[in-house]
Amino acid sequence: MGSFRISQLAERSGVPATTLRFYDSAGLLPAQRSESGYRVYEEQAVERLEFIRAAKHVGLQLHEIRELLSAWEHGTCSGVRAQLRPMISARIADAERRAAELEVFSTSLRASLAHLDALPDRATQCDPTCSFLELRGSTRDEAGVTQ
Repeated sequence: MGSFRISQLAERSGVPATTLRFYDSAGLLPAQRSESGYRVYEEQAVERLEFIRAAKHVGLQLHEIRELLSAWEHGTCSGVRAQLRPMISARIADAERRAAELEVFSTSLRASLAHLDALPDRATQCDPTCSFLELRGSTRDEAGVTQ
């Protein structure tokens, strides 16, 4: 079985050496050290990087990837699936929540744009009384201060 220095693994995997060093320090991709102190990786490091890449693609955090790597190396495929399923389900829920927030924001932006387009052109300088400067949904107190 072959071994690689960090530059060789970076070239072979397409992952920058800086990322490989970070993964080493984060406990995701442990490296052996040569007598001269160089990081040395075994052949399975390429597969491990593919696993990390796939886990990152579904939005897993580093501590979750570390846990999965342990299950992947020492457990069964069904064990990895059982551990991965709730993680992905949580990502789906988070993505759906964020999508709903973005939809509300987009609706607000469209309403603001429509409001802006409906305003008459003024030949005077903008001031605090310009209606497009008023915050939607805000209220003004008796002194005219937006709250």
